[in-house]
Amino acid sequence: MTSDHIPRIIAFGDTGLACHGCSGRGIGPGTVFGSACARALPGAGRTGLPVRPVHGHRERLSALRAPHNECGATLVHALDAR
Repeated sequence: MTSDHIPRIIAFGDTGLACHGCSGRGIGPGTVFGSACARALPGAGRTGLPVRPVHGHRERLSALRAPHNECGATLVHALDAR
């Protein structure tokens, strides 16, 4: 999850890409981002990516927010299991 709810594409040199941060909206954006990254990797260029790749991303205060996010996810899954 990203604090601004905008997914990120991380570039690992010229040959690697990773997508993350769909913030609970993973199916649609994950499909779009994954397909775009797959098309970009064989050398077709990265102009067709939905967002500009960055070379790194770090969320601020993630250690403080982690227990809150985990608690919320656990509650949602517990209620959904009923």
